[in-house]
Amino acid sequence: MNKPSSTYLISVRPTWADAFFLSQNPKTIELRKGNFGTSLKPGDNIAIYATMPVAELLGIVRVLKREILPIDRLWQASQHGRLAKVSRQQFDAYYCNQESGIGVWVQSAQLLPKPIALCRLRQFWGHRWQPPQQLQQLSDDRLAALNIAR
Repeated sequence: MNKPSSTYLISVRPTWADAFFLSQNPKTIELRKGNFGTSLKPGDNIAIYATMPVAELLGIVRVLKREILPIDRLWQASQHGRLAKVSRQQFDAYYCNQESGIGVWVQSAQLLPKPIALCRLRQFWGHRWQPPQQLQQLSDDRLAALNIAR
């Protein structure tokens, strides 16, 4: 029996967060390290939160797959950084001293009609809520508070 899809939230620097929602040639791979996203499965949704100075929830993408690859293979799989919107220098700096990396392939990027600012997220989810360092699963209640269809 298939588990229903889940929705997660990740924090992404503004440059790369915006890149998911480009009308032409959007970002389709999120590059991460460690054991990021072990619970992600195809069909899950990821809400993209742009970190400071933007501090807004921008939209949602759908997970195609998650793979752990040796660094050189990940570079090739990202079409030499094009799918991740990173330069070779940025890629090498990020994965310095790493043997493998994680690629999360995404599609169906959907901008919210209006970004949701951090202060509004805290109104919905509690004034102490902090954007996640890694990945945070969003409960149905939290999603309902945002009025985001999944």
